[in-house]
Amino acid sequence: MSEMNTMGIRDLEAYSVKHTKPIHPMLDEIRDYTIKHVSSPQMMVGPLEGKFLQLMCALSSARNIVEVGTFTGYSTLCFADAVGPGGHVTTIDSNAHTSGIAQDFIHRAGFEERVSFAIGFAEEIIDEITGPIDLAFIDADKGNYDLYFEMLLPKIKTAGFLIFDNMLWSGGVLKPVTAEDFALAELNQKLTGDPRVENFLLPLRDGIQIVQKL
Repeated sequence: MSEMNTMGIRDLEAYSVKHTKPIHPMLDEIRDYTIKHVSSPQMMVGPLEGKFLQLMCALSSARNIVEVGTFTGYSTLCFADAVGPGGHVTTIDSNAHTSGIAQDFIHRAGFEERVSFAIGFAEEIIDEITGPIDLAFIDADKGNYDLYFEMLLPKIKTAGFLIFDNMLWSGGVLKPVTAEDFALAELNQKLTGDPRVENFLLPLRDGIQIVQKL
């Protein structure tokens, strides 16, 4: 057996982080604060995924971004950094406490003019958003992913992107048991067969479904 086959996934991820250009330094503060003070810190995206999201912004020239699921603002800050001056991120979450944490970090980073925080039910807020949206990132309640997809798709510009996090769900999509397992497995299948979009399920971290509107 080769040395690579015996190496752990965490070792390979650490190596990948080491050999990827770093992103905004305040992201380390967000990560550390979230781990120490917020429940379910695993909900936060990490540096590799954050860099990937920024790369997607650069490749698609995204300037108008909608994020469903703010949490403590790690991905929000990644997007705010990537869109540059004049770009804008609308980030949505029902948790006022964690959104407040995110707002503080965004303010300290000097990106408050680039980000609008919307606190409430995502379906109500999405309904009020006008397009065109260049890129949408969905990282919220898994049972409503399909609803968010159908609501956001008409607002996404042609050739724009929707990116869904946690689409492997720690392997739950392979043999679904819970309602969330089934919801994500069914959405993966739907996206693969949907003629309105192109898609690619990337096995980075917990699975990132990259969807482009045709």
